[in-house]
Amino acid sequence: MYSGNYLPTSFASDSAHNPPVALPNGAVTDGRHLPLAEKRSHKRKAQAVPPPLPQPNTPSNSFIPSNYDVFWSKSSSRSTLSRSQSQNSVFSRPIDELISETREKFKYSDFPVPSNSSQASSPLRRTQSQSNFDSSNQLPPPFASRRSQQCSDFAGPLTLFWWKNGCSRETIEVLQNLGLAKSFDSALAMVESVANYCIEDARMAARDPGGFMANWDNINISTSDFVEQRSGGPAKVRSGTYAIVYRLRNPNPRAMALAPLLARAETAPDLDFNLDVCPTLIQSISSYSNFRAYVVRVLCRYTKEFKEYAEHPALQHTPRRPLPDGYKTIQFPVRISSIEENSIAGNLAVHEDVFVAQLQLSHAELSKNAILSINDQATQALNRGCKGIRAFDLNPFTRAQVFQLGIGLFHLCLNLVWAVLHSHRGHEATEGSLSYFFVILEKTRLGGKHPDYHSLLAALMQILDGLLLDAWRLECGATNLSAFAATRPTPEEILVIADRILSDRVKPERLTSPVDVINGNTRKLIHDLLHVAEVTRAVAAGDFGRVEDLLGNLAMIFRGAGSKNYCTEILYFMHNLKYVWKGDGFDELVRDNMVFKMNAGRDSKGQGVDMNIEQNIGKIKELFAAKGVYGSWDRLANISAAIDVLGSVKTNMAASMGASYNGIGHKDVDTSDLVWRVASKARELKLNVAQKNREGKPTPDLLVVGETVLKSSTLSTFNKKRRELLKGIISVTEEDTDDIPTLDILVTDEQEQ
Repeated sequence: MYSGNYLPTSFASDSAHNPPVALPNGAVTDGRHLPLAEKRSHKRKAQAVPPPLPQPNTPSNSFIPSNYDVFWSKSSSRSTLSRSQSQNSVFSRPIDELISETREKFKYSDFPVPSNSSQASSPLRRTQSQSNFDSSNQLPPPFASRRSQQCSDFAGPLTLFWWKNGCSRETIEVLQNLGLAKSFDSALAMVESVANYCIEDARMAARDPGGFMANWDNINISTSDFVEQRSGGPAKVRSGTYAIVYRLRNPNPRAMALAPLLARAETAPDLDFNLDVCPTLIQSISSYSNFRAYVVRVLCRYTKEFKEYAEHPALQHTPRRPLPDGYKTIQFPVRISSIEENSIAGNLAVHEDVFVAQLQLSHAELSKNAILSINDQATQALNRGCKGIRAFDLNPFTRAQVFQLGIGLFHLCLNLVWAVLHSHRGHEATEGSLSYFFVILEKTRLGGKHPDYHSLLAALMQILDGLLLDAWRLECGATNLSAFAATRPTPEEILVIADRILSDRVKPERLTSPVDVINGNTRKLIHDLLHVAEVTRAVAAGDFGRVEDLLGNLAMIFRGAGSKNYCTEILYFMHNLKYVWKGDGFDELVRDNMVFKMNAGRDSKGQGVDMNIEQNIGKIKELFAAKGVYGSWDRLANISAAIDVLGSVKTNMAASMGASYNGIGHKDVDTSDLVWRVASKARELKLNVAQKNREGKPTPDLLVVGETVLKSSTLSTFNKKRRELLKGIISVTEEDTDDIPTLDILVTDEQEQ
């Protein structure tokens, strides 16, 4: 038994080789360590010479190289090494190389290394030469050598790894005493240092001759868990703004010149419905082809006999402008500020804070080139307000003219789902309505307040797929789909049937007095859900070209549903693409950077720029809450700037230590039973079959209603407001107020790793 408090050692003590030694004060040690109280009293005197370690040829230490004469310091858990040891190359060599060398020399074959082999994740095992070696109390030599106070290339990243995984201060201090981490204060200092380096990287990216892109969004942080707050204390919820700088794909310095863009904006013609809003023939053919591919995909996905057709080239979506395989967007987050961006004044303050204070760019530098900025609709509307009230300011930056505004595709999909839900919600007793199907799917909560976006989108796609399966049964000419599969149809025959489905079962009947209201509502529902499916799948595929093909239809659908603001946002974007940005290649640059891929894997999914910043905010909140530092805004700012590097440290450290993959995203589950449940109900109610005298409340044909209103008033109002904005006039019209209720969908963090 040992008495006294001891600092942990990197190697296990074995009483057979390290007999207890009596010290003058009566304490007992194993010959390798002094009691903690004795160490503190000595104050690391030079004459404190460490007792000799057992020789390398002893059984319990046969794996330890002879140069590992480690003596733990008295004031901390860091080890003190001689000058000759600190200069040894073992401290500057990669960890993986040391592990491999240790394996070769000392046959320590079960130490985890970054490999796909079974040894990388296998537990430590005893070999014949290590029969007396207790591996549970040992640290392998590569780790021991890297715990020195003169060498932190392992301890530093490992400390950040513990900290990023949410370890508490107490846990990190225990790991420090074990020699597996630095102190908690050192971890915070490292986070601040990493944040400073990240800000320097962002400044370099902002000075790239090819230009850069930036976006920002609000962030709300809870400062207390208590209901009662002290008087004079900070608000329970504090708001700020988070910004990210991005490196552009296919940068073009000539296209970024601001002066030509501003000149074209002054002389650009008005939007015309037939020339500019209506899809072109090529766009219509492309969209129809992708609608048809989705109809075929439903057949192949839910009918096992047709799964072999799923990869046939003739049945695939038509790519328009996909991101290249292996491409990864490079981002440079900056520090969160306490400025609230939910006003025009707030956005102007954000411009100064991000681009002048943090990126250290002068007004002269900022006024030369355009800055592509892609945000949600509310932020874009405020940025246009900045341009209006600052129309006669000193330079293009203070006039906010440098910001060329794109549309955030994630919020576009979010509001499109909300518009479709509002238009087709209906009542639970109304056959074929969304509320009716939510009951069938046992998801009635989606018909109430605050539905979850991802759950709602999944349910809408299940309803769409079920209705299309029933349409396949009706059009295939057989009693069921299995019998149809027995006829071995060719891909061409399958496409012909898909054409009939789109023509006879999906295309809304444009009659003043529909014969069957229920069947007409079903057609409209399938038509609108196909647009939702195509937009979301195009973004996930990283193909903005497919989204652009639908912009005209989406503007009409939004206006028909009463979402005037998103209709206007699409019109601004289309006008810029066709007239303002076209000429020097800025329009092509915008198209290349509308969709991101944050992972370089071949199967990585695309996402909107605004979705990426939402995911980053979710990571920041998770880490900030895990650290329990609700009152420190500066610490939050350091976390926000370093969040990308911290994520890389966590991923790479786990991989290098042989830890199993632990993604934070969801896995696709089999919901085919829900889809077939919808298909069975559609067959029972004959929703896809027109019947006379079947009455009900008709849902609006969003495409037709939107087209009518756009032609009559919306387009002329938009053109007038755009011209006035160039003159510094901000007018408020009825087109600024939505007829649709305010968005009431919750968005939970769903991240791809």
